[in-house]
This record gives sequence, structure tokens and C-alpha cells, in this order.
Amino acid sequence: MRQTAFTTLLAFLFVSCSSVYAQTPSPAASQGTQAHEGFYPGWGFGTRFEGSSGDGGVYSIATGVGYNFSRHFGVDLGVPYNFVSTPTAIKQKNAQAVSGNGVGNVGVDLKWLYPEKALTYASTIHLGAPTGDTKKGFSTGHATWNWSNHLEHGWGSFTPFVDGGVGNSVPDSKYFHRPFTTFGYNAQFEAGTEADAGPLSLSASLYDIAPWGSQMVFSEVFRCTSGTKCSGGAKTTNRKNYLNANVSTGDANLTRDNGINAGVEYKPDKAKYLDLEFDYSHSVPLRLNSISFSVAVDIGRLMRSR
Repeated sequence: MRQTAFTTLLAFLFVSCSSVYAQTPSPAASQGTQAHEGFYPGWGFGTRFEGSSGDGGVYSIATGVGYNFSRHFGVDLGVPYNFVSTPTAIKQKNAQAVSGNGVGNVGVDLKWLYPEKALTYASTIHLGAPTGDTKKGFSTGHATWNWSNHLEHGWGSFTPFVDGGVGNSVPDSKYFHRPFTTFGYNAQFEAGTEADAGPLSLSASLYDIAPWGSQMVFSEVFRCTSGTKCSGGAKTTNRKNYLNANVSTGDANLTRDNGINAGVEYKPDKAKYLDLEFDYSHSVPLRLNSISFSVAVDIGRLMRSR
């Protein structure tokens, strides 16, 4: 009876939360890795609830399903369901422009992992289909792609890392779920270190977003209504125009960004399928402090342990 109830709960969790955080190039499903050996071959799936508070609240509930063909290569698939809370200032100015909830972009991740004692390398290509609502800022109306690369080397409890990527949309990260989506070419960089202390892991890093060419910003906290022009109007240099309009256009400076990140991650020894995170990010150009959280359950690992 208990086993049946447990199986039913897992099935309900998987079906009702069938989404994945689709703009970030991170793996869609939390399928687990073996620290020095790579991915677990075979099927895997996980669910995650995460979000940020800053200029409004941006949250998503996500479930990803994937298959690892080997210890070095795998594929993930998923769709996010987003929840957005709009700042009071926007509600007061234009109550009809309040954003809402909805499905985001269908996403596919192709991922590689090569863990070595000298240097670990991971790479992910994220492909996003424009299935989200552009009026709510959940999609740019274009197919998006991001290619991210991660290098790290461990010295005792410390693991310095360097990340580099390129794409046609600025990806979110675990530290900062932006209250907007973008369309335009950019490069992303991050460098920092992690420190392991048993089940706790601390991280600190610097990041930089370097766009080029024309850029478009689709606000998630200012909805395009019937009385609001949805297409990009005159170009703007206001980086926080996402608080005033649904769509903003401009040059590379519109989405240029840099700042600092810090985070705490907790993985219980007796429940390694569970991952809890609390993160902080400060954007210098946006003058914005963001607090993020994440609760993830690696359902595949949980079922293997049973």
C-alpha cells in the first residue's frame, strides 16, 4: 500500500509539473552525475521549483526528462511553467499591463561531460522553440540557442571554475532569473570558485554579458495589452525600460550586464536526490539586487535508491 502511494505520488509530480526551465543552457533534467565518472547512462528525470525576487518575482516549476547515451553525452527535453508577480509601481501606473502566468518555450539540451582529475569540461547546447507568450515576456517570438562551456579544477575543498558561452538570447542563471527575455547576439562569461563543506557548498563569482548588434527586450512584468503597442517602438537607452513597456529595442548597451554572484547549496547526506539552493546576485548596470532560491528533486536518483 505504501509503495503504491509512493509510486502514485511520483507519477503525479512528474505529470503535473511537466516543465523545464528553458532559457538557461544548463541541463534540463537533474539526472545526476558520478563525480569522477560522468553521467549515469539511461533515462532520468527531475523536478525543480525556483525563482528570483528583484524587479518583481519571477518563478517557475519545472520537470525535465532526458536520456544519457553514455557517461559523456545526453539529451534533455522539457517545457517551463512560469509565475510572475508584478511590482506595485507598474500596477498603479497601468493595472491592465500586469503580467501573468503561462507556459514558456519548449527546450532541448544537448550536453557533454568529461570529468578528469586535472580538468573537468562540460558543454551544453540549448535550443528553444518560441512556444511561450510574447505578450507576457515568456518568449521572444524567435527560436533561440545558447552554447555554454564550463571548465573546473579542484584543489582540496576549493573548485575554481570558468564559464563561457554565446547565443542569441541572454540566458538566466541560478543566481538571477531576469524579469525579461532578450533577443540578440551576446557572449556570456563567469569566473569564480566553489568551496565544499560536507553537505554544504558555497560559491562566489563575477559575471559579464557582452552583447553586439541590435537587441530586443520582452518584459515579463509589463504585459502587452490591447491598448499597448506590442512591437518594438523607438530605440531606447533605458536599461530598465522593461518596467515601462512590454517590448524595448536598442543597441548592445540595452542588454549589457555585469555583476557579482554568491550562493549556498545544500545536499543532505541521507537524501542525495534533494538539492536546496539560496543565491544572491547584484547587477551593476541595472542597480538591482536579486535573491533566488531553488528546490530540486532528482526523481530518477530517488527511484534508483528505492
